[in-house]
Amino acid sequence: MISLLIVDDHPVYRDALHQYLSRRFHGNNVKVSSASTIAEGIKLVQSQNTPWAVLLDLSIPDAHDHLSGIKQFKNLHNVRDIAAISGLDEDLWKEQCLSAGCCLFISKNNDVDYIYKQLESMMSTYIEATSPSNLTQRQQEILKYIAEGQSNKMIAYNLDIKEQTVKIHVNLLFKELKVTNRTQAVYQAKLLGLI
Repeated sequence: MISLLIVDDHPVYRDALHQYLSRRFHGNNVKVSSASTIAEGIKLVQSQNTPWAVLLDLSIPDAHDHLSGIKQFKNLHNVRDIAAISGLDEDLWKEQCLSAGCCLFISKNNDVDYIYKQLESMMSTYIEATSPSNLTQRQQEILKYIAEGQSNKMIAYNLDIKEQTVKIHVNLLFKELKVTNRTQAVYQAKLLGLI
């Protein structure tokens, strides 16, 4: 299991990213934390003896220069991967960040979904996915109907079972996928290649 730390001094951007990535990584058992300074981030990483991935903004006020934060996090024994994120010119900074020890350079011009996919790929050797085999055959059938937008009543009719039975299956399905509604269930199922 790996934890993800977002280090960014811009509160609105940091909090929005934290919220989004927490939701996206929930099914992978990745705990997402955030810090507004390098010092705060280092303190947090050192306080927990678990592996960490760090998403580090290069233009953070307590950095000596744009690359110093990367070097500081690289020196921590439990930091596995570092991704730099920045509004700085990618052509100018990408190679420098990779040379300093980053796995990735992500431009802040990208949307949150792109950022998530880049991080997921970087951390793929450490994260756990919900096992698709945990779903029963009936739950997989119901999931397919949910993805088509069918109501519990229609699913019950199609499968020739009671509507109450469909509700039970849907609740178990949500629990298995670690989601709370149909939209999330379809989204998570697509991520896991179930539909």
